[in-house]
Amino acid sequence: MERPGLIGLVLAGIAGAQVLPGVIDTVGGTTFDNQNSGPSLRMAWRDPAFGLHIAWTFSAQPQGSNWPDRTMRYNFFDAGTGAWNWLDPDYMNSGMNSQMRRTGYGTLDVDPDGAAVIATHYNVGGMPPNFAPTAVRDLAPGAGVFEECIGAPGLTGWFLPVVGAGGDGGIHLLLIKFQAEDNLFYSRSDPWCTWRAPEAWHQGSAFGHNLTASRVSGRVLATWMSGANAELTLNYRFSDDGGASWNAPVVLEPPTAWGGDTTAVCARGAGVVFDANDDWLLATTVLPVVGDSAYQNPAQLWLFSSAAMTWFPVHRAEAAVLAGRFGSHAAICDRPSIGINPGTGRLYVAWEEFHPDNAEPSTDMLRADIWLAWSDDGALSWSDPVALTEPDESSKRLPHLAADCSGDSLAVIWVQDLIAGFNVDEIGPASYNPVCVWQGRAVGIADESRPAVHRPDWRPPVVVRAILRLPPGEPALLLDASGRKIMNLRPGENDIGHLPPGVYFVRRHRDSRAVRLTKLPWEKRG
Repeated sequence: MERPGLIGLVLAGIAGAQVLPGVIDTVGGTTFDNQNSGPSLRMAWRDPAFGLHIAWTFSAQPQGSNWPDRTMRYNFFDAGTGAWNWLDPDYMNSGMNSQMRRTGYGTLDVDPDGAAVIATHYNVGGMPPNFAPTAVRDLAPGAGVFEECIGAPGLTGWFLPVVGAGGDGGIHLLLIKFQAEDNLFYSRSDPWCTWRAPEAWHQGSAFGHNLTASRVSGRVLATWMSGANAELTLNYRFSDDGGASWNAPVVLEPPTAWGGDTTAVCARGAGVVFDANDDWLLATTVLPVVGDSAYQNPAQLWLFSSAAMTWFPVHRAEAAVLAGRFGSHAAICDRPSIGINPGTGRLYVAWEEFHPDNAEPSTDMLRADIWLAWSDDGALSWSDPVALTEPDESSKRLPHLAADCSGDSLAVIWVQDLIAGFNVDEIGPASYNPVCVWQGRAVGIADESRPAVHRPDWRPPVVVRAILRLPPGEPALLLDASGRKIMNLRPGENDIGHLPPGVYFVRRHRDSRAVRLTKLPWEKRG
């Protein structure tokens, strides 16, 4: 596998009126592209006092190797120095291993002292696998000196831990019991490395689980999915006393997103946070059910507030024609995560969204970019979406917005899949995928909130590029979808504003490689 340059030629129009200025750093890499098939799990934590913590599942091996080097990597942006602690010219070597054993599918939180806590699972040994969770805690904020607390023998048989670090110092784990029918369990460690025996929540076939703990009280929120297709259900439990006791499981009825007699279901699970008032919020993807199946297109993003005990619509995406496939565990807009400015109460939601006309030719998989919207009135209305990334020949997947957006400073992490389609799932070849972080501020741009109402025909606006820029080198040809020559292209700027919307290809004389160029004809409606 070659490691292509990190900056490529942008060949597609961005589906949004604005691109929010910010700095994108490549802070790591991985071949393990399917990091998570559930909701947006916490992989970034911004601490204004110390800096930005991030984590991801690392491997440099392809599918079929069993990923012998797989582990959870960690990096830290030091607010004092303004730099990342572990960067290498080869981004696959950036970051540092938080465990020395083979692990994977971990999550991140930060303890009251500002030190990172990462939970993941490993195989104790034997076949079928004997999984157990393990947690590591940093010595100090950004130090990269991790103390490990393995789950075996007491927690052997559980895996896929989601970690939450409470303000009281307790470490919470929401766990799945391997190959069990009633599979959702909870455990807590306080003091460090004294795991409580897992508590069975008697929930059958749970998946898409998530958990968050308050920084200022003993409140803890856990969410998970159950069912399938038309029976998909989002559930939650809540604790006021640091996990010592929990309310009975609650089925969260989905919003009436589609009107009429169309059934709506929550999909994937939920992104979860506590707000400045210590009330919990969750954001989820809502899909329509047609027949017995939940559709991937159209899709809506909704936010639920425990203070108001009601749903608020955030965003909707829909495409009449698709040039490729979404793949499993995905919808046209998906995986929302929530951030909050504690000083003003402004809410942010970030998500991944697929371009209907931008597909990877080798896999027929659509490519995604990262989007953001915000609300200044408690989720009653939301800004028009802005883009954090621009479409190109990669797919930006699995974003997570760090919850603390103090001063309207934001940080979002994602995996930039260089060949759309997860090699982990045997779709497409392995690639060395950059792990990227966007940092910027949501200030200094027009803030025109739109009413949070259902618009049946609303689609994101699109800015069509009138100039196609080619890097220095040999000239190229612009071809239409049938392969007919449209015009000669030269290095530098090429005016394509006179061309009608459609799908075009750039062919270099040197290597005859076709590159997809998309001009999108959408307009903002409503």
